[in-house]
Parts: sequence; C-alpha cells; structure tokens
Amino acid sequence: MPALIIKKNGIVVRIVRLPEGETRVGRAASNHLVLDSATASRAHAVVVRRGSFVTVRDLQSTNGTAVNQALVSLTPLLDGDVVHIADHDILYLAGDVASAETLPERPAPVPEHAGETAPGALAELEVGKDAGGHRIGGPRGARWVGDGVAFTLLAQGREIEVIVTSDALRSHFGAGLHASDEASQALMAYEEHHVTINVAAWARYGRDRREPVVVRASDFAL
Repeated sequence: MPALIIKKNGIVVRIVRLPEGETRVGRAASNHLVLDSATASRAHAVVVRRGSFVTVRDLQSTNGTAVNQALVSLTPLLDGDVVHIADHDILYLAGDVASAETLPERPAPVPEHAGETAPGALAELEVGKDAGGHRIGGPRGARWVGDGVAFTLLAQGREIEVIVTSDALRSHFGAGLHASDEASQALMAYEEHHVTINVAAWARYGRDRREPVVVRASDFAL
C-alpha cells in the first residue's frame, strides 16, 4: 500500500499508509491526518487514492498547498513528490513501507467546497468501442477516478496506467467539469478525443518513463 512520510521542520513525525478513497488533512481533529501546526487550516487538503492514481486537492486553505515547491489547487501525485502544508513536508511513496501505521477512520464530512470528490455510482460509467471493436481506453476501459479519466496503453505485452486530468479535459476538450454529471462529461470528452490524448500520453511516457503516466493540460499546449 502507498505511504505518506510526514516531516515537521525536517524531522519525521509519522509514517502512514494511504488507503483507498479520501484522506483528509488539516489542523482539526476530524481529519484523518491531523497536523500540529497553527498555520495549517482546519480543513487544509484532501489526498485521494483510486487504485494506482493519487491526487491532492487544496481545500481553499489560508496558506495554500504546494507540491514540489509549486502552489497547486489540484494535481496528481507521483512517487517521490513532496506536498508542503504549513511547516510540514509530506513525501508520497507509491510502494509499501513496513513500518507505516494505519490511519484511524473518521466520519465523512458534508462537502464544503465545489468539486470536492465524491465516490459512488460514477465508477460504473464507461466509454464504448472503437471502429475495430476494441474497448476505448484499454481492455478494462476508461473510467472516472474522481479527478480525471484513467485508462491503459499496451506496451510490450503489459498495460501502462494513465490518467488524463480533469483540468486538461476541461481546458482543451470542452468538458464542463463543474456540473453534477462531471464524470459522464469527462468520459465523453475522452471517448471523442482518445486518439489525441493517447498520443500525448505516449509522448509524456517517452519523456519521463514514470508510471502511472499523468497527462496534464500543458501536454496539449502549442
């Protein structure tokens, strides 16, 4: 299971497993991961794991959330990325850490911010098949994973996992991802433009060789 290594002022204070679904981070005791910091917001950020795909979303915090020194509102995380919140650095590791602890369960909050992730029946949506009768998005099909559309590419007999972010689908392919049907709009955008998106995914993989492949809006910039 992936893990988070939490440091405060450069000292490791906790190592925790990252479970499937949402892990809320902030100063309030109601969070899964509570940060002992006066400059962290009560509800600061949420880390979302959907299988091998992990994202972090800032919850309109007072002092912001940064990943690898860049302020973000929503971004995928890759192995080795560092999330900075207040005086804490949170290292994301895609592999298991034997000494990691399991975070306590917390009651699900009522969403306070537009676009906050909400798992459920959306996962059942899927796209169709191409002209050759093959499922678009790989053998398992494309699926909505909360902050983008996940799919696979076949390379040397194995599947490479890819996510195209909601920001890319919105800004370059016209998916209106602010409505209640954001999942279906995102999947329709992927289905219509999957060839272009797949080409961008191969280009990103060729440059980085990192998995899962993250296709962002910048990958379509002219």
